[in-house]
Amino acid sequence: MAPLSGTTRLMFLSFAVIAAIAILQMPSSDSGSAASRREEIRWQPEAQPSIPSQDSREFVLSNEPCPNNIPELEPTASTAKDLELSVFIDLPGAISIAFLDTSEGYVAERTGLVYAFTSGELVAKPVLDLSSDTSIEMDQGLLGMAVSPDARWLYLNRTDRDGSSVLSAHSLGSDITSVGPEVEIMVVDQPSAMHNGGDLVFDSQENLLISFGDGGGLGDPYGHGQDLSTPLGSILRISVDPVAWPPHWPSPNNPDLGPNSDPRIWVNGVRNPFRFSFDEVTGDLWVADLGQQCVEEINVLSPDEAGANLGWNLVEGSRSFMGQPSRSLRAPNFEYRHGRGRCAIIGGFVLRNASHKSLKNRYIFTDMCGGQLMTLDPDEQSEVTSLPLFVDQPVSFGRDSKGNLYVVDLANGIWLLSSSK
Repeated sequence: MAPLSGTTRLMFLSFAVIAAIAILQMPSSDSGSAASRREEIRWQPEAQPSIPSQDSREFVLSNEPCPNNIPELEPTASTAKDLELSVFIDLPGAISIAFLDTSEGYVAERTGLVYAFTSGELVAKPVLDLSSDTSIEMDQGLLGMAVSPDARWLYLNRTDRDGSSVLSAHSLGSDITSVGPEVEIMVVDQPSAMHNGGDLVFDSQENLLISFGDGGGLGDPYGHGQDLSTPLGSILRISVDPVAWPPHWPSPNNPDLGPNSDPRIWVNGVRNPFRFSFDEVTGDLWVADLGQQCVEEINVLSPDEAGANLGWNLVEGSRSFMGQPSRSLRAPNFEYRHGRGRCAIIGGFVLRNASHKSLKNRYIFTDMCGGQLMTLDPDEQSEVTSLPLFVDQPVSFGRDSKGNLYVVDLANGIWLLSSSK
């Protein structure tokens, strides 16, 4: 092959330099692909919602005095003297706990940190640090966490730095500290830092239920609670597979709620269903929905009540708000008015396998403002018993594989509820 002349070599070099510059100026295919894929799993409103006016009817109604016919919460004091709360994990800022078995699992901080623990001892360093991409204003933060039924994935529900709700999955290895990077499953834009919902629960068919509040503003000024085209103001039921695309889709047998409705919706008409759980015996879904300025409520939905409309913002509990109670709206099973140190219900579990007789076959819950633990009889849902136990800032409950109960306290960490005998 004849050697290239000087002119030819110069032309070749010039073309190479131009090509290199062009390549450097091209956007990364990986980043472009990631952005494109994120849009495929993202919900955004069709138009940017306007900031609600303080002259709106929703705002005005949210500042009216509460009616007198809302029942007061007047629990009967428990006679149990041998129950106690002991420190399980000392971790101020804790917001959720998820067990792999009776001794190992993960605990999340609201700021976006996730720690592994074994036998009540935290691994020294976080296994996940999402704090730089987690917003923590008002109701925001890393809010919910769940381990998949096959124990291969850890799912998180948090708000990112832009305030959008992000459902993510993280692979789990044989070592409890081996937690994979974030795989985004769903992104939902939020109009404000309020009422983001946040819980994650797998049902007996391994579908994932995820809760979203109405997106905030006094009285749901955006109307999300009664808008079936948005995931806001709803609990969704989805099938998930982090290695597939898309990584989530509406679960089989979800209700058909009509034209333009979101096929992922399982329950709508909720304000801020921060915590919910399944009764492992009946399959009933227990939804604790935080109220506006008057009512806290619990809804117990049987498996055949998929598609139930819990009424917000037409009603707050059984109280008229923007509308009136009607047969088309699912009335709450239990409700109580604000006051007496109570303002925000925190739902727990129906304790079918509790070893202590005062807890067995009862639903345990609390209120973030009062902090006292209480139980409700599932068969006589007006019968509430208060336990002689308090925590400073209860935000959730947890259970291990043996049914032991834990209370997550934002101010202090994780408490174990047990008998002192």
